[in-house]
Amino acid sequence: MERHATSAELKARAKGQLLGKYGTIIPAILIVEIIMFAITSVITLPLDTQTMPGLIISFIIECLLQLFAGIFIAGQTYLYLNISCGGNIRVSDVFYGFTHHPDKAILIQLYQLLLMLASFVPLFLLLALWMVIDSLYMLIPITIAFCFGLVASVIISLMYSQSYFVMLDFPDFSAVQCLRFSRKIMKGSKARRFYLDVSFIPLYLLGFLTCCIGLLFVIPYMNTTYSNFYLELMSKRNGGNVQ
Repeated sequence: MERHATSAELKARAKGQLLGKYGTIIPAILIVEIIMFAITSVITLPLDTQTMPGLIISFIIECLLQLFAGIFIAGQTYLYLNISCGGNIRVSDVFYGFTHHPDKAILIQLYQLLLMLASFVPLFLLLALWMVIDSLYMLIPITIAFCFGLVASVIISLMYSQSYFVMLDFPDFSAVQCLRFSRKIMKGSKARRFYLDVSFIPLYLLGFLTCCIGLLFVIPYMNTTYSNFYLELMSKRNGGNVQ
């Protein structure tokens, strides 16, 4: 039976790879967060979310911002993949996605967003029906639909979690090919990745308790671990040789 690196082993690698690099990583994180916060604030501030039209517009804007964020995700993935591969990193790496197939980064994000929204369609329909029927009995199917959507969205997230890594590793792939390849290499590894995700929850909570300052260290640690997870997936696929 093929042995995979444990969560602890992947994290240990990440810790070693991050030594001496926080001086570059922290400014990179802050730049992305400040830019996204500024854009979100400027666009959503005039909206009145107390009204239905305001809520709908706010939701649409949030979806568009998620698509735009895909470009930054590509850049951040490039940064952390460089760390895991022992390459040199710069703060400007987070803008890598703007000069290397930004359309592909947006499409990858779009496909995932549409799939996740589709998983909640039953919930949206039941909520609309509840507004007409106005019965407490509707809470049961609504709860079931919510749980279904939540589980489905988690599975979708796990299936396509390697898409941006694949995009960087195989620049000739289309967005759809990146998604398909991610789904392929994640077969049999979704539970391992889910366990890895869950294992970071306590650190995230501690990060929030420090007024989010701790997250400046938790986020790089988590993302570098994810990069090592991808490299290990590829090494197993390539018979032990990472591209």
